[in-house]
Formats: sequence, C-alpha cells, structure tokens
Amino acid sequence: MRETDQYHIATNLKLGYTTEMKYFQVDKQKTRSLITGNPNGQNLLLIHGSPSSLSAWMPLYTDSAFMRTFRIIAVDRPGYGYSNFGHVETSIAKQAEIVEAVMDSLNLSTTILLGSSYGGPVAAQIAMQRPERVEHLILLSASVKPRAEKTFGISYLMTAPVIKYIFPAIFRMSSEEKFSHATELAKLKNWNQIKSRTSIIHGDQDRLVYFSNAEFLKENILESKLYVMKDKGHALMFTEPEYLKKYFGRCWRRIAL
Repeated sequence: MRETDQYHIATNLKLGYTTEMKYFQVDKQKTRSLITGNPNGQNLLLIHGSPSSLSAWMPLYTDSAFMRTFRIIAVDRPGYGYSNFGHVETSIAKQAEIVEAVMDSLNLSTTILLGSSYGGPVAAQIAMQRPERVEHLILLSASVKPRAEKTFGISYLMTAPVIKYIFPAIFRMSSEEKFSHATELAKLKNWNQIKSRTSIIHGDQDRLVYFSNAEFLKENILESKLYVMKDKGHALMFTEPEYLKKYFGRCWRRIAL
C-alpha cells in the first residue's frame, strides 16, 4: 500500500513528467508529499483514506490528461506511507493543520482539494478553516457522519493490548483511527463555513462508509452537488478508476462555469 520515492520518480519519468518527493517537518511530524504534473497547471491536492497512502492516487497522477491539466500534489497522512509510518494521528484538526502547513510550504494560494474516505473529513476541515484557499472541494466516499461506517469484529483485536502486534502495522493504525473517528467527526460542526463549490461522489452500494454520509454532506454544504455512482461500493479508486475519472471530469467542468 506504499511505494518508495524512487518508484514514483521512475514511473512518472517514463511518462515524461518530473516528480518531486518532498518531506516537510510540522512540529515532530514528518510528512511526505509528491508533486508532479504540469507546474503551471491548476493545483490539485489529494488526501487518501485508510489503510492507504499517496500511492492510492496513481490512477490520477499517471494519467496523461490529468498530468497535462493539473499540478498534482499528494500527501501521506500521518502514520501512513512514509509519513512517520506506524504512528497514526487520530485528530482530524491536527491532520488538517499538517496538510495546511504543506500547502503553505508549496505556496498553494488556491487549490482543488480532493479527499477520499478518511481523507474526506480532513479536506472538509481545511475547507472550513481556510475557505479562501479551496477553489473546489471534492469528497469521494467520504466518512463524515459519526457512526455511519462499518466496524469489523477483527478491528477490536487489532487494538487489543499485546494481541494487536500480530497484525501488520497499517491495519493496526487503521483500526486505531476507526475507533476514534466518531468522536473526531462530532467535532466537525462548521459546515456553513465551506464556501467553495463542493462535489460529493459516493457509491450507493458502499458497505463500508454508508451512503448516508453523502446525504449528510448534501444537507450540510450549501454549494454542493451529489454524484451517485449506481451499484458501486467503497474503494472506487482501486475498483473503478476509469469509471471514476468520468465523474471527476464532470465535476471539474463545473469549475469553469
């Protein structure tokens, strides 16, 4: 679920694009970011879910149309990929602060902000706090409504003392984040502070992050449009990349209107 810096650089070089892998230090948190695509293009910032890493976005930052159009920035959320791997940050506010620091370092004055699954509330938090910096917010299968997601029984073992260490670190972190999520999501209250156009994309057969999350967003964000992906589930970037790109295309065409 994570690829090395060298892998990303070599892969995109074959496509004719230079890729930078940068590490930012925010307090004691090291954060890895990937920057690629058109250096003069529109900023597109990607925030992944869980368990995952910035590598989950490869269908976008290896796509020639996206690379020509956008300056693409993807970040490893705390604990995932190569951002202090194994040390998850459960606070949504703190994660947003870290991503905002990356935005400051890269001088991203305005950006299209795309958050998937557990990355969705982080993107929403940024849009609430810094509305002037978010040109368009895209929430993909985003988990934003407290207790509107599935918890598997094995997740309890993955957070149990001693026993948890028999499981891979990435799954332990994901479970730790899951059990803090309802409390953290309850802190997201300022939905009326989101001023950007917002596109909500969700599969109506999502059995992990229930479709009620999309309905919650549509009710709470004024300038929002809901795109329902019929008969589709949760991990859309992995299972339906081409299908999903068509929806992204529709969303981004709205930006120019």
